Amino acid sequence: MSYAGDLLPRDSSGPFEHAIAAGVSDDLPIPYAAVLNAYTSPVRFLPWLAAHHSVDLWFDDWSDDRKREMIAQAAGVSTVYPASPIGELKGMRAGAQRYLDFVDADIVDLVSHPARFTFGRAVLGRTPINHLPFTAHYLVRVTLEAPVGRFQVGRSSFGRGALRPVDLEPLRRAKRALSVAKVPDTQYSITFAWRRPITIQDGIPIDGSHAVAGWMDRKCLD
Repeated sequence: MSYAGDLLPRDSSGPFEHAIAAGVSDDLPIPYAAVLNAYTSPVRFLPWLAAHHSVDLWFDDWSDDRKREMIAQAAGVSTVYPASPIGELKGMRAGAQRYLDFVDADIVDLVSHPARFTFGRAVLGRTPINHLPFTAHYLVRVTLEAPVGRFQVGRSSFGRGALRPVDLEPLRRAKRALSVAKVPDTQYSITFAWRRPITIQDGIPIDGSHAVAGWMDRKCLD
């Protein structure tokens, strides 16, 4: 039986009876498989599908492709990570990076649970200066956009563009991503200072590849 309405009497059945019959038919006129698929679901169903799969990192201004990929990774059906649901990686560096990928940020360095210097059998790991113990410390790279129309000399900027502050939303989103990526009752700190001034100790070549008083990328938290 494909449509239960075929069993209804022709003369005494109305729209209500036919609606009930459609609801109990074997072949429903609703493409459930397509709606529940993150890659084929209509755009208007994406927020509902995200809630269905308990997606906990979501921004309405994301592209539809990014929203679909987040849902797919939460559901464990991603074509990029086919056998690794993102929720199962919480508390791990791989999970943190997966979440940060959705907000265009990268982990440059990570020190997990550093301990203070201890006399005794062993000292495990390394402890960055002024960092709290038993806390995961992240060095994260995020690119910020300078205001359009800003004339800049050195660190100072001029013109009307200088009056508009740099949009810090990428930093807030990176913090949100790391908060989602951690497990409960754990602590983390984050720094976005992924560049530092060049010093003489860096021993940079004098070939024009680096500017005087320029900047270079940091490789670690130390």
